[in-house]
Amino acid sequence: MLGLMGSTDSTTEVVLSVAARSDVAPPPQFPTGLRSGRTRVRSWVRKYLREANAGSGEAALAQAYTEFGVKPETLKSRLGELDASEYAKLGLAVAWASGSTWLTFIDPFASVPGHVRAGLRGRLADLAAAHGRGIVFTSNTLTDFTVAEAGTANIEKGELVAFGTLEQVVTEPRGSLPAELSGVNVYSGLARKGWLSIGHSAVKARTELDGKVFVTLGWRSALLSLDEHDPAFTSATVFEAIVIGLRDRGSCLQAKLSPVDTEMGLALDVDLADLAGVSGSSGSSGGGGGFGVLHPSLGESIASLRANVKIGTHVFVEVDTSALHAYSVE
Repeated sequence: MLGLMGSTDSTTEVVLSVAARSDVAPPPQFPTGLRSGRTRVRSWVRKYLREANAGSGEAALAQAYTEFGVKPETLKSRLGELDASEYAKLGLAVAWASGSTWLTFIDPFASVPGHVRAGLRGRLADLAAAHGRGIVFTSNTLTDFTVAEAGTANIEKGELVAFGTLEQVVTEPRGSLPAELSGVNVYSGLARKGWLSIGHSAVKARTELDGKVFVTLGWRSALLSLDEHDPAFTSATVFEAIVIGLRDRGSCLQAKLSPVDTEMGLALDVDLADLAGVSGSSGSSGGGGGFGVLHPSLGESIASLRANVKIGTHVFVEVDTSALHAYSVE
């Protein structure tokens, strides 16, 4: 099983290229909009199997429906009446029933609830291993790649930028999606004469590497304050930044920061609060905030944090340079 991560356009292009080869089933793709409301499930299944040049018969299709939990009432419906789980089960079943040696999928578990997703993902992997069939699939969810035993490939702008185990690809990311999935900022840097530098910024750290490197910094490896002279700051490398974006990610509220002076600071994403109730973080002032607050100097509660930090707010940032992780570009 080979998992592809990266921009949707890039990974889709790779999957379709693989699907053009002989003995490879095309990725199940469902019509959208008005067409999905008019198209009956049985009609779509027949069309897909024709395009896949499937040699298997009704018995193989019925068996595949059983393997992936496709209910009889699903087959009597129109596509527009199905939910995400039913779409996923149907797509996996008809691809499996094609009988092809290799199967291809474009984000086959999209929007499927977690408990159903894990079950379908495991069933597909177990069947593929038992029958000696190959799978090439795309996803933008980290857990989907746990079944990619053949490896995980990161595709960026049509180029293969990384290939290896899931652990290798996400712990030393070379593209934006694995960095996002593993919760880090990623930069290009330079290691020279024992020092690691990122661009022209004043953020530096000791290193044993030499040459061009990638550098990661976790979303909780910086401390933010509204006060430049906050006593919580312990180093001389404090820079000013502007909040240029706010977003929710899982249980966390995040800020996107842009440095006022690029020769001092870094652009970075930072967790501001964790609504799962986590308080304090490495590189922070050691807690002291209210429920979920990660940077007490921005506000002692979620309400005060939201009132104090908006798009355009100026904040001061101290990076925990011990959390910088560098690895060679080569």
